[in-house]
Amino acid sequence: MQPAPQLESVLRLAFDARDPAHPSGISLASYFVRAPTRGRRRSELERELLFPAALEIDERAVGIALDPASWRSCAAPRPTVPVATREWLAEAALALGRAEGFPAMWSLLRATSELEALAQRLLGPRTPRAIIRQVLHGVDARTLRAEPFAAFVVRVLKIAQAVYAAFRHAGLSHQAAWTAVQDRLWAPYPTGRRTVAGGAAMGAYLPSLLQAASGHARRRLRRNAEARRTQDDARALLARLSPRLWPWNDAAGRLFPQGETTLSPEMTGLCFFVLLTQTASERRSRGGPSGGLSPAFEEAGFAAAEWLPDRTDDLAIRLLTAAGMASPEMLEALLQLVRATLSSRSGDERIERARERLPELLRWLEENGRELLERT
Repeated sequence: MQPAPQLESVLRLAFDARDPAHPSGISLASYFVRAPTRGRRRSELERELLFPAALEIDERAVGIALDPASWRSCAAPRPTVPVATREWLAEAALALGRAEGFPAMWSLLRATSELEALAQRLLGPRTPRAIIRQVLHGVDARTLRAEPFAAFVVRVLKIAQAVYAAFRHAGLSHQAAWTAVQDRLWAPYPTGRRTVAGGAAMGAYLPSLLQAASGHARRRLRRNAEARRTQDDARALLARLSPRLWPWNDAAGRLFPQGETTLSPEMTGLCFFVLLTQTASERRSRGGPSGGLSPAFEEAGFAAAEWLPDRTDDLAIRLLTAAGMASPEMLEALLQLVRATLSSRSGDERIERARERLPELLRWLEENGRELLERT
């Protein structure tokens, strides 16, 4: 069991804000609700798990605490369901501040920060910080839909408030109610794993909540490690590109803008970075897939749902990093070549040839880049 004074403080503040119509006080978790839910089922609290018979608590008090009408909830849930991030958590705190006052807002923000520090300790003091951030805040937010940490925070608030309010309704003091919350958060709970003998493994409730929230990220990290999905994959892709696919060259066979006859991984990575960021930029500026792309990109398949701008940018940076940073002058020269090739202007024989060859390079990039995109 680890101390959580900020969580204790926000629970007391929320309950003390009760009124005759809402005897349980402020429902903190209601400020994290987004509508509509796109068909996703909201997970409710398990009464038998939170209030086992051994607690011998007044059933009437439990009923009041679990009754949504006994709580003062967010009056206007925000109308979209974005990816849940730490900024999303902060926005909920701001909404709470506007409705209930700034003391409640600051208390919730401090409790959120405390839960993040607690989650990091639960993941292990020797776990690299990069791994902790991936497990807590997601590997691929567009796949996860909600960051593990955001789901963890909301679940902890729901459980803690229900238990705290039930014990206060039963006539117990703040300290007794907080002790009950701690007991529930650290009580034995089936972790979803099996023991060597095949039985259900048991663990403390709070770490089990974190494990459940971050399970997707943990599995993906493990799969990535097992499949050795490292920068070596990106370097192998860059090395596979044939020089014959390079669109910009002269009659003597020299490649532009580098002016050489061989194609280095550094130039390949830089070229892919420019092309992918151009794709992402077009999708953003033209309003998504319905806005269309330049014909060469659209024919190559970059209008598919897999090539959302954020994911495309991520892959562009990954390939550039794997290739090694090129000079700013070379980047500017390549940008000018790409823009000239995509424009409708004519008159330069080298650009005219590049327009004919660029679609083949883009098809190669889409097919091979998709492999990396689907494996990350």
